[in-house]
Amino acid sequence: MKRSLLITAFIVILVLAAVTLTISLTSSSEVMGTQADEEASDVPFWKTSIIYQAYPRSISDELPDGTGDLVGELLSSVVTGAHNTEDGAGITSKVDYLRDLGVGVVWLNPIYESPMKDFGYDISNYTAIDPIFGDMDDFDELVARFHEHGLKVVMDFVPNHSSDQHEWFQKSVRREEPYTDYYVWADPKGTDDDGSPIPPNNWLSVFRGSAWQWNEERGQFFFHQFLASQPDLNFRTPAVREDMQKILTFWLDKGVDGFRVDAITFLFEVKDLTLNEPEVPGSEDPDDYASLNHIYTTGLPETFPVIRDWRVLLDQYPDKLLMLEVYSNNMETLMKYYGNETYPLGDFPFNFLLIDHLKNRSELTGESLRTTVGLWLDNLPKGKWPNWVLGNHDVGRVASRVGEDLVDALNMVILLLPGTPVTYYGEEIGMLDTFISWEDTQDPQGCHWGQDHYQEHSRDPARTPMQWDESKFAGFTTANSTWLPVNPNYKTLNVAAQILAQTSHLKIYRELAVLRREEVFMKGNVSFPVITKDIFTFMRHLESYEQYLVVVNLSQKPVEVNLLQNTTQELPQKANVVMRSITDTSENTKPGMEVPLDKLPLTAGEGMVLTLSSEV
Repeated sequence: MKRSLLITAFIVILVLAAVTLTISLTSSSEVMGTQADEEASDVPFWKTSIIYQAYPRSISDELPDGTGDLVGELLSSVVTGAHNTEDGAGITSKVDYLRDLGVGVVWLNPIYESPMKDFGYDISNYTAIDPIFGDMDDFDELVARFHEHGLKVVMDFVPNHSSDQHEWFQKSVRREEPYTDYYVWADPKGTDDDGSPIPPNNWLSVFRGSAWQWNEERGQFFFHQFLASQPDLNFRTPAVREDMQKILTFWLDKGVDGFRVDAITFLFEVKDLTLNEPEVPGSEDPDDYASLNHIYTTGLPETFPVIRDWRVLLDQYPDKLLMLEVYSNNMETLMKYYGNETYPLGDFPFNFLLIDHLKNRSELTGESLRTTVGLWLDNLPKGKWPNWVLGNHDVGRVASRVGEDLVDALNMVILLLPGTPVTYYGEEIGMLDTFISWEDTQDPQGCHWGQDHYQEHSRDPARTPMQWDESKFAGFTTANSTWLPVNPNYKTLNVAAQILAQTSHLKIYRELAVLRREEVFMKGNVSFPVITKDIFTFMRHLESYEQYLVVVNLSQKPVEVNLLQNTTQELPQKANVVMRSITDTSENTKPGMEVPLDKLPLTAGEGMVLTLSSEV
């Protein structure tokens, strides 16, 4: 009898475990902010913060060698260009700027020891700082200074692959235990007419061509989803997972506040390495990664228990953030990376929908933006938190993709919708892509496509040095050159100029950062009263609080819009302007003025934030 009960109990446990992987979704367009009854002290820092992505090579260089660093000897003033020797330099010197910007979290792209074949995403030592950025003392100083100023520090974590210069890989090549199976190795399926070994299957690298590289010393192929110098680690080997836990622990013990996990969907491949991935119909380039349907190399279910282990580890420390880089066209699949209340995984997978759907101005309408925003909100698992991203180091800058006139409006959208905004450095001032010649191209992805096609695929244009002032190299460095060219527009488009200007993208951003701290944005609902081809609107409302209406003109021409027509909810006749895009210079729509909602004038690409009475 006891044996029978034990078996029954075991079956029940298995069923419950399976249920934990099922994500319950909500379809409501009325989405809450943080729980209304949640005490402020209980709200995780990442829910109330702006996350700022700082690409270390391009923030500040004072060594100087033309490449950004963590800490140096000089501090470059963002206002005057003068130097001060009291506060250090590099990224650390920008702590006051970041604090004044309203940022709460700084996410650093990889600063680990690396041969830099993929600019830090090829790691040769996971617990050391690359000398190009400084040393561990510099990192400790950065963390201490940021924490003193109330800023959190989040690191990029790259578990899928290491550098081929990592000692693990070198020992794996030599079959030295316990490293023999630290990477994904496979025998050739035969030899070609020239006697060269043939890869075990047709799998492709993201950077083009076969994902298999022959190693003569070991006499096998190794698998690499990215560069051949970035061999994939074998997460089916328990020791690999244990070492990754140790790496996370090392940085957590140093005071790091969380991690952004790179390329998480690539962590596992099927065990059978003879399987070919199916071809995408109509593909004409067999070396292009997009020519295959990657059913055997991305998004495997074994990934979730690994994330769960990391979640458990981070939860042993107070208030740590786990962000996941997940690319998927399937919303149900994407939302699984949140986990659920009984099986929590990442705090959030990155929301790349705005990047995917804001590729150019011609496709951007009020309806398309509403659909894009709704895709995330309507599929969000119960109790989980949204996030909004306009750009990052892998795509062109948003101002170049959809237009400079939309800079303020789109910042209004991501900072005032419910959720956590993630800002890529320079977006706060409207930085643009920089033309990079073939001779100056650094990005391996661009280089792999060759001189005729590099501009379509290179990520360099969005990675150029931050534009601090009008001095040589935009105040980024005092060196004689920079690792990538500075955008020639830096003389007029820079932080110092926007601080001194009467109105600027930077000033609008700072105002938005202050505004979003109000209760209505932290806890209130969101609704979308008026959506047309040209107009996107949303309201933030919370009982007993002043309501806010955000209006965006997505057309490339001025409009006068009647918001009282075709609205899904009652609106007052008039509202008060809180802020507007810098493109609007009208005397009739200045902040503080009352404007009619049946004849609201908007310039091309303008965003406007309005307050409504609490009775509406």
